[in-house]
Amino acid sequence: MKTVLMAFLLVLFIAVPASAKAGLYLGAEMVFNDIGGEVNASNTIGSGNGVGLKGGVGFNRNIAVETSFWISNHDVAGGRAIDLKGFTVDVKATFPLADSHIEPYLLAGIGKYQLDATRGSGGHYGLGMDVYLFPALNFNVGLTRRNIAFGSAPKLSGEVTSMDFGIAYHFP
Repeated sequence: MKTVLMAFLLVLFIAVPASAKAGLYLGAEMVFNDIGGEVNASNTIGSGNGVGLKGGVGFNRNIAVETSFWISNHDVAGGRAIDLKGFTVDVKATFPLADSHIEPYLLAGIGKYQLDATRGSGGHYGLGMDVYLFPALNFNVGLTRRNIAFGSAPKLSGEVTSMDFGIAYHFP
């Protein structure tokens, strides 16, 4: 039993060469959002966390199109809570490191959002890294800055800073 455990740990921590590839991938993520801008000018909306799903298609080792849907819950002054929901489409540029299982990336995209009952849309940009645990399985961490226009005329600006942690499976 001890030998099996040691073999498993050895396989888990052996560096897998850069593995980004063409094809479909799906995953789950945890998101942490901090809301700023005019929509939270009085600082009544606290930072929140939540969960999401993501998926994408890699066209080659460096370029992918990725979508995600997530929801985070935020406490509001006065004892209630509201949700921030997002659906985004991104272009992701990956920069594989030679002989490494770590792949930094940059992304840019657009999204549709809903804060409580108010809808919004806007662009975003971010960076992060994928860490390949196995050739078909990666862990990722990312940081994204979102600029969102909420409501109708007059629109309220929202600036959301998001951090996400996730895991994705790349289909063969």
